Amino acid sequence: MSAAPLRQVLVGVDEGTASTDALALARTFARAGDAELLVASVRPYWPDSIPPGDYARIVEEEEGKLRREVTPMLAELGFDTRVIAGGRPSDGLKEIAEAEGADLIVIASTHRGPVGRVLPGSVGERVLDGAPCAVAIAPRGFAEGNPGPLQRIVVGCDGSRESTAALWLAAALAERDGAKLTLVGVVEMRFDLAGFARPADPEEIARVERALQRARASLHPGLAVESKEVHGVVPDVIFAAARGANLLAIGSRGNYSPVRRLFLGSVAAKVARTAPCPTLIVPAV
Repeated sequence: MSAAPLRQVLVGVDEGTASTDALALARTFARAGDAELLVASVRPYWPDSIPPGDYARIVEEEEGKLRREVTPMLAELGFDTRVIAGGRPSDGLKEIAEAEGADLIVIASTHRGPVGRVLPGSVGERVLDGAPCAVAIAPRGFAEGNPGPLQRIVVGCDGSRESTAALWLAAALAERDGAKLTLVGVVEMRFDLAGFARPADPEEIARVERALQRARASLHPGLAVESKEVHGVVPDVIFAAARGANLLAIGSRGNYSPVRRLFLGSVAAKVARTAPCPTLIVPAV
């Protein structure tokens, strides 16, 4: 497996304090993958409210203002800025990502949940649903921890195309930062009508074991890798495994069209809402 690095990282910011968390996470990805960094903001005004001939000038002024605001955090990396006007911020970010060919959109948690949780909220979930590339979410308070290079990345592995895509991207980041990969395969726990757990299906156990074996075999031999087969409820197991990690990478199930887009399935949605660390959600390739 030859993992391609991130080429362009798009980070969405607004005037809120959560933007600092998004910028900090985008900086982590850009450093790890030597990616170009594009800082984008969707302003609330509509183009038809601006006098004719003034729109381009105002956008240029807004982009300059945005550059000055984020330079203290990103100056050592180099970056570009984009500002568009009108519409939902989530739609605007996806529009910019598609136009620029971004590999990753980075956003911050917008929900007022516990510090350290992702809880993406309505804007984040609208970005996740139908995004043209992978999406990463920074937890509340992420920037306050002065994050450095990635050290441990947890990857949910079930053998699916989207899981494999998440693994490849996680491996590329791990290789560049010297991080350890923890591959987690879940044998899903089933319950009877009385609420008692049923014995695990031997075929399901064998399937998870094969998925973990194939995942490990696809990785560069120089990577530090461990794998875990865990019995339980998928989102709960993934959540527990991600404690203490610098990044959780999962695939988003539900899209098998020729166009590569991210659709937020039930498992990915629950994990994204409760993860204890930055979450990277990747569509199938």
